[in-house]
Amino acid sequence: MIFILGFLIGCNEDFDKQKTIGFVNDEVAFLDMERINADSLGFIFELQSPSDFRFLSVIESDLICGSMDVGDCHGWHSAYPRRQGMKLWYRISGEVLSPDPKEIREGNPFVLTKAERILSCAVDYQIVPGEIAINEKVWKMIGFVDNDDQIYSHPACESNNMWIRFSDVLLDDYPFNLPGGKRVDITTGDYLFSLSGRAISYSVNQNSNKIILKYLSSPYFIPGFRNYVMHDGPRTLQTKQKSDSLLRLLSTDTLDYILENNILKLRNPKSKVNAMFVAD
Repeated sequence: MIFILGFLIGCNEDFDKQKTIGFVNDEVAFLDMERINADSLGFIFELQSPSDFRFLSVIESDLICGSMDVGDCHGWHSAYPRRQGMKLWYRISGEVLSPDPKEIREGNPFVLTKAERILSCAVDYQIVPGEIAINEKVWKMIGFVDNDDQIYSHPACESNNMWIRFSDVLLDDYPFNLPGGKRVDITTGDYLFSLSGRAISYSVNQNSNKIILKYLSSPYFIPGFRNYVMHDGPRTLQTKQKSDSLLRLLSTDTLDYILENNILKLRNPKSKVNAMFVAD
């Protein structure tokens, strides 16, 4: 009888040690990984508007992993590059518990009740009046637009630094270059986005507001070999889709452009893909 009473008291003490100390309701947070007791992996959220709490250590990962095996889920997220600008965004709700003395975690234990991926994020920008040259500027993508310049697709939150630069670098060492053709630099956030040993050359016809494009094979490209990327971890479906759409925009020999103040609009008359950029 004394043993049973002592056991019940011990259980109550453990319960009291992990009492509810707060709630999170529909807050935006970054997802990351943490080590638990230095020997196992777990998920941790960083709130973007922290008040009483900032880091929340997820107790059960079902709402993050879904039907994926937990080990595979941890492996994918461990390999995913979690650098600034590539973090996965969520909108979360749940219950914050007091620390468990038997566990070493970076954040407060967190009972996750809602985990909704935020798939796209609007780019903050301001219109700056004045004339600006199209070349040698980093043109950060605001989004894909319709014929009325209404944005219908923003960049993915984890790769919202997609940009194009019409550089002044001549591509004379590439065979069959455009007359005076220069390099187009592109960043999409997708490590598989690559021209596979090719380059994009451009020239601008300001009289007709057209950009002439041509894809060039590198003189150093060796068919059958991986000439292009270094593996940088998994990518999300959203990052792939936005990168593919940007490639569709550039898959033409002529782009129509409108340059107003610090805003550049590019239109592909063949694929009907349009996008808007801001000088960064």
